[in-house]
Amino acid sequence: MAPWKRDRNEIYWIRGDLPAPSLRSRLYASAIICVGWMIFFFLWLLLAANNFTIYRNIAIILLSLAVTVIIIGILWINYGIGIGKRYAPTAIESWKSHFLRGRFAAVATMWGVWTSVVIIWLYFFADRLSGYQNVAIIIMSLLVAIVGTSLIWRHHVYNW
Repeated sequence: MAPWKRDRNEIYWIRGDLPAPSLRSRLYASAIICVGWMIFFFLWLLLAANNFTIYRNIAIILLSLAVTVIIIGILWINYGIGIGKRYAPTAIESWKSHFLRGRFAAVATMWGVWTSVVIIWLYFFADRLSGYQNVAIIIMSLLVAIVGTSLIWRHHVYNW
């Protein structure tokens, strides 16, 4: 049994052992991944960035950042689901959580598509337009993604 402290005077006992080894390894992995991305970023700027336009450089850096976020996200989502199943199994199996999972999946998909479209735009099409036009296109697409996210969460927020 693992101790769970709400405050200094109360200790609650939860079934199972502490998840510390898994948590520790995920923290180390996250730190190593972040340091690896920073090393890639600086090496890219020092050695390879001169061969590409500014828009292609931004696209490549955004792609590497997106891959880094996806890897770290997979590490931590898996951990969070495991903690939820362990400490709140009835909440995970609730019918409301299925709607929340669907909304999270829809929002993650929408922002993944948005990121992909922006990266493709910057790499292949941005050189044909001016900087202001590219900024305007990215801001308009960002507003569309924000409105889409708001519409997905509208029903859930409305009930608050």
